[in-house]
Amino acid sequence: MTLRTIKRTATALILSSMLALVIACAGEAETIIVEKEVVKTVEVPVEKIVEVEKEVVKTVEVAGETVIVEKEVVKTVEVAGETVIVEKEVVKIVEKEVPVEVIVEKEVVKVIEVEVEKPQTYSEAPGLAQAVSAGSLPPVGERLPSEPMIMPVFGSIGKYGGTLRRGYLGPQDGCNMFRVSRTSLVRFAADGFNLIPSVAKSLTPNSDGSVWTAKLRKGMKWSDGSPFTADDFMFQYEDVIMNDELTPSKPPFLKLGDGLGEVAKIDETTVEFRFPGQNFLFAEIAAQADEACYGNTRNVPWAPAHYMKQFLPKYNPDVAALAEEGGFEDWTQLYLSRTQYNLNVEKPTIAPWKFSSPLGGQLVSAERNPYFMGVDAEGNQLPYLDKVSLILVADKEVLQVKALAGEIDLQGRHIALEDYPTLKAGESSGGYVMAIWPTVEEIDAGLAVNASLEGPLGDIFKQADFRHGLSHAINRDEINEVSFLGLGTPRNQVPAQKSHPFYPGDEYANLYMEYDTDKANAYLDGVGLDKIGDDGYRLLPNGDAFQVIITATCAFGAWCDIAEQAAEMWKDVGVNSKADIVTRSLLQTRRDANESHVSIWDQISAGFIFSAPQHLLPTSNGFQPGPAFGTWEMTGGVEGIEPPQEYKDLLDLYKQGPLVGDAERAEIGKEIYRRLAEQQYTIGVAGLSPMIQGVIVKNKDLRNVPDAAANSWPHRTPNTGFPEQWYYDR
Repeated sequence: MTLRTIKRTATALILSSMLALVIACAGEAETIIVEKEVVKTVEVPVEKIVEVEKEVVKTVEVAGETVIVEKEVVKTVEVAGETVIVEKEVVKIVEKEVPVEVIVEKEVVKVIEVEVEKPQTYSEAPGLAQAVSAGSLPPVGERLPSEPMIMPVFGSIGKYGGTLRRGYLGPQDGCNMFRVSRTSLVRFAADGFNLIPSVAKSLTPNSDGSVWTAKLRKGMKWSDGSPFTADDFMFQYEDVIMNDELTPSKPPFLKLGDGLGEVAKIDETTVEFRFPGQNFLFAEIAAQADEACYGNTRNVPWAPAHYMKQFLPKYNPDVAALAEEGGFEDWTQLYLSRTQYNLNVEKPTIAPWKFSSPLGGQLVSAERNPYFMGVDAEGNQLPYLDKVSLILVADKEVLQVKALAGEIDLQGRHIALEDYPTLKAGESSGGYVMAIWPTVEEIDAGLAVNASLEGPLGDIFKQADFRHGLSHAINRDEINEVSFLGLGTPRNQVPAQKSHPFYPGDEYANLYMEYDTDKANAYLDGVGLDKIGDDGYRLLPNGDAFQVIITATCAFGAWCDIAEQAAEMWKDVGVNSKADIVTRSLLQTRRDANESHVSIWDQISAGFIFSAPQHLLPTSNGFQPGPAFGTWEMTGGVEGIEPPQEYKDLLDLYKQGPLVGDAERAEIGKEIYRRLAEQQYTIGVAGLSPMIQGVIVKNKDLRNVPDAAANSWPHRTPNTGFPEQWYYDR
């Protein structure tokens, strides 16, 4: 064991007991249970509610026996103007050989218009009120749309003022700001499953889901006061997304299988998304379409046309000179630079906070957007907080020191699970409290074996039995105690909840999980690694030396320690392996260059495998078990390596998902997860822990932060906590 592992092993039992007790207590105040089969009450800003009564099969008792057939009921109802109660009931199948009377209610879809009581007057932050008095800003009523987004608060009406301080690790940490300050067409509620209005006051499909109509907010404006209209959607679609020089790979929200949707303007505040077939997942995908962490702003349906047109030859004949003046090779480089919010602070936004200094500096700030579309129930324009600031830190150890010193106000990103006991002990002196947001991702750590690697090593990596052998050689219980403080669950990459419609069954969640070196050796011998060299390690079938390098970054949790432990365990079955600890950017560089052997990461879909597949399926170079396969798919075969048929079959299943109804999609989802478990493209280690961004440091005076909210990449944690309504009570 390494020194790091030894230290953790010595304290793991004590710390895990301590943390388990705190987590149990933490949920007592207000816990959001992220399961579809429970009744949840979520306060949301609702202008339009879609009530869907799915097919229901009622049960009838016959001769003392009841036949229960798995069906579900989903109802959305409006209560007291702003509270939506979402009821979903699912029951298991029980088959009985008895005659029964079955009453079937056919599927009915209803769209119900609901009038939300709007505030009679609007208020604003003192600084904005001063600007209005000075004549440099219009009154708040003129800055807001006529139908603003009425946002819930997780506590009480807030107070204006203050700066939210967070730590960040440099230019590659762009997600840090965009997870807090973001906008999307619709957004996830705190429970992580239900969708609520955002930029669109309503988003409704036609009968087969092939056309979705977005109703925008009349009078909504960009941060510079310019109108936000359907024209901004058309500019983004016609001039940016459909321009192959700017957007060679089209954004997920427009894709449908191998086809592509269209965007059409109906009027100034109405936009249609038209697809070549049924697309029942568009809203779920649209909720995740936002300004990308690393500058890809083509993954949003809109852009500030009035500002960005100056960087396109179509609208500016002098753009070549402008590009040369800026030091760019051509106009495309100029445009892609100017469209990035994290680099260009002049670009208007509709997000709650606007960058006032570019990413990369010692202190990065974003200031309140005076034209933000949201208000609370009393008409106070949001956000409450004046600013969000990112403080540059060298590493997460320095971040922990700053947290202990009370210099961090709300952060789970880069706060490691093993830091919890130290941070918990420093609450009083640091002026903060600790919170836990459990992850809903498939696994919190997995070992992705790069099957797209070329050469003799790649030939071995492509064999499922090789991966089965490595899986059986891992002692997950030991890793769980050391690296997860006993709070993880050894598992494959399957949905976190057994109640999830895509959950394939416990047998797949645990497939090849057993620690059994005899099985491991048998599998490894069977793929041609049965010859042993003078150093005691296995040789390739051609007699060459064989070594597996596990590339790991310490950016999240105890991944470095897990990599080191796995390497030692694989040595025990004759596989010469070592952990190579690198920065996150270097890991991604190796992945993109298709140079990695095995890399460690989490699996981020959170069950949204048809809308967030990039780590589980070869849809892009983010697929670490075969990044070159993903590149091939992402570029339409222009780049990368053509994958074997088994990967193409997975892609075919994935592309069917949006085209079918819930029941058929559930079967497809289960089949995908079954194949992932059987093939072990990524060897699952453990999940269901708070390791990934779930250990939260929160300023003791910061209010309206929920005790728990859905935590995963698709949810853009902590955005499910609605940062716009956080405030300081002091």
